Amino acid sequence: MPNLISFGKTACLLLIAIAAVFAILQIDYPIVSSAVTSNPELHQSMGIALKITQVQFSPDSKSLAVLAGDRFLSIWPIAGGKPTASVLFASIPVIPISCIEWDPTGNQLYLGTSKSQILSCNPATLDIQLRIHSDIEIIQQMQSVSGSESLLSLGNIVNSEGKFLETLPQLWHNSTYSRPKNISDLHYISMSKQGETGLIALGAYTGEIVVFNPVANTVESKVVAKINSPMDALIWSGNTLIATSKGALHLIDISESQSIKTMQISDKPIRHIGISKDEKTLFLSDGGDVVQVRDKNSGDLIYKLASLNELVSSIVASPDGKTLAVGTTQGHVTLWDAHDFQIKAIIPAGIK
Repeated sequence: MPNLISFGKTACLLLIAIAAVFAILQIDYPIVSSAVTSNPELHQSMGIALKITQVQFSPDSKSLAVLAGDRFLSIWPIAGGKPTASVLFASIPVIPISCIEWDPTGNQLYLGTSKSQILSCNPATLDIQLRIHSDIEIIQQMQSVSGSESLLSLGNIVNSEGKFLETLPQLWHNSTYSRPKNISDLHYISMSKQGETGLIALGAYTGEIVVFNPVANTVESKVVAKINSPMDALIWSGNTLIATSKGALHLIDISESQSIKTMQISDKPIRHIGISKDEKTLFLSDGGDVVQVRDKNSGDLIYKLASLNELVSSIVASPDGKTLAVGTTQGHVTLWDAHDFQIKAIIPAGIK
């Protein structure tokens, strides 16, 4: 009997030791998550959930435009409350919406489509005010460039066999479009604008990064880097361009056309990236259910932001630097305080 008791004590001590080792191995970076939902509408019947395709803050950071799926668009006040405007594009013929972009004044919202059109609407009502026809069939990305009437779009042309040709940039001004001159003929998949100078960076599927001035067509474009793998996302930090490719961060000095640093942070493509107003912190997602908050220069992980355990589909930081909006594939947008990383609100923008 004493031997049996001794054996039992030894087994218990062994199990405790194993549990302690396992706990040590599970130590991870701080995860900020929501214990309760901050929006009472989330407690109602969920209905159909549409993927949050894109979120965009207004220039004054007071409103958020949300595209859910390819037909449902809504405008939400950052201060809280219900949407100020919403519309379901269900008319015949249906024009699927592919991307959105505010004009610099906040008085217009541009809608890229997959039907060779760019629409301009009033953000207060979402009424369509203007239809601009394009020879690009699927508008993938848009970026306002110079003034309220200028826009750079990136999209695909489809040939007679229904196959996608290369992705091309187009410059729009006063409802007319032209191909930016002196741009290398590459298959571009990402785009970002430097706020101070207006320079545009295009990332190619074959790994080139091309920088050009969209307004000065007489200026040659410049290939500032070649990574030899697809440029999944781009964002500016002063004169440094931050590119993601195959899970790696590349910091590129465009004045010297050379890579400053490369940091491998994921084994998956990082297609969603944002940056803090002081340009010291990056917000990244590889499509999982958390947003990584990392130091821009060292790549060190600071936080993991988790809201509803839903896969991240979009990330954008507000122009005033106060709010981070994170959209998910299950129809929600979480608004995070960009300073203390507390949840401000959870918006059911894609729940129908």
